Amino acid sequence: MNRINVTERTDDGSRRLIGWFDAEAAEVFAERREAFDGANLAGVHMRDQDGGQRLYLTRGGRWVLEQWSRWQGEADTYHYVGADAAREWLQINGDEEVIERLFGEPVPPESGPGRPEIGPVVTIRLPQDLIDRLDAEADRCDASRAEIIRTMLWQQLYTLRTGLPYTDRVDAGIGSDEEEGI
Repeated sequence: MNRINVTERTDDGSRRLIGWFDAEAAEVFAERREAFDGANLAGVHMRDQDGGQRLYLTRGGRWVLEQWSRWQGEADTYHYVGADAAREWLQINGDEEVIERLFGEPVPPESGPGRPEIGPVVTIRLPQDLIDRLDAEADRCDASRAEIIRTMLWQQLYTLRTGLPYTDRVDAGIGSDEEEGI
């Protein structure tokens, strides 16, 4: 038998013994490790090459999270976690088969029918060369074509309303779009 003590942190920062489990009788799940700086591996949970986590399912059905470190003087810690936290840990770890075996069908990620609606759809036809230029600008700004078009329209609306180029706006000390009524 390999008895592991489970502790919890008290208000004064010390650790208090709250239980134990037999590590040999528990099912253990190792943290998946990935390259994080091109040369070293780090766990997907802690993103630390000198530390990591393991998750245990005890024979009694309790979940225990181990946090370990390779640093001298830092002790490994074990604490109880709930089923939801264990499931999330396994999901981040990429253990979909384990989740299905222990929890049933995996929870599908939340998603809607698409991007959140910003406003009503406005359809316009543009020449292909203009679309290509908009797409190039969107790539340069790491934005969508729609974001670029909205930004250009706001800038043009500002210029039409004030008679000032949009680039002069910051230096002129003019208020926000809401304050300006645009």
